[in-house]
Amino acid sequence: VYFCASMKKSFFTIGVMCYNEEGSIERVVKNIYEELSDLVKLQVLVVDDGSTDDSVHLVQSMQKEYSNLDLIAKEENEGIGSTLKSIYTEGLGDYIVAVPGDGQFDINELKDFLSFKEGIIVNLYRTENTTYSLFRNGLSFLNKIINKMLVGLQIKDVNWILIFRKSDLQSIFPIELKSNILTSEICAKLVSNGCSVIESKSKYLPRTSGKSRGASLRIVWKAAKETARLIWVVRRYRWRK
Repeated sequence: VYFCASMKKSFFTIGVMCYNEEGSIERVVKNIYEELSDLVKLQVLVVDDGSTDDSVHLVQSMQKEYSNLDLIAKEENEGIGSTLKSIYTEGLGDYIVAVPGDGQFDINELKDFLSFKEGIIVNLYRTENTTYSLFRNGLSFLNKIINKMLVGLQIKDVNWILIFRKSDLQSIFPIELKSNILTSEICAKLVSNGCSVIESKSKYLPRTSGKSRGASLRIVWKAAKETARLIWVVRRYRWRK
């Protein structure tokens, strides 16, 4: 039995990744509260990665309405890895999940996974990438091959929505990688600790505003440089166990 039945509300940190999302960030944050505030105790943690638009001011304005809306505003753009690390280390909830601030994830999909036992990773994996370029789909495929062949991680989509128990995350700290492939480090370490992965299909909603930056050459190069380090970090962790 993986999922818990409890009268007590779960304490969830929903980390929202934001970079120049002034066209969607208000809608995403409000939707989280509308859909989940009656079901769980919430901390919404927006991590702004050096936006140059009005994203930060919009979130600050919403903080007047929501007392449990927290903001980490980075002065410079540091990349997705830094944003994820901030969410996983600074989140206060017993459950922690990072979602995009562009509105391409349906928050309702979290409702089936609001309570589960320690030792579980919930992976909501994308089934539709029709908005992706051939280049970006190729990168996703390559990432899966690296995870499977070089790290031994059998997971369908490590770069979308992952829900962790905070206690499990803390057991594998510190997170050593700095790029977006740090999710591979986290999942590989947790699986080495005996965690099971529960996977469920997730829709990939079309972007209604802003511009995707997921496949920029800078991000790709940063991840590529860390691939060898990922293999070393995971193998060293297993040797020490």
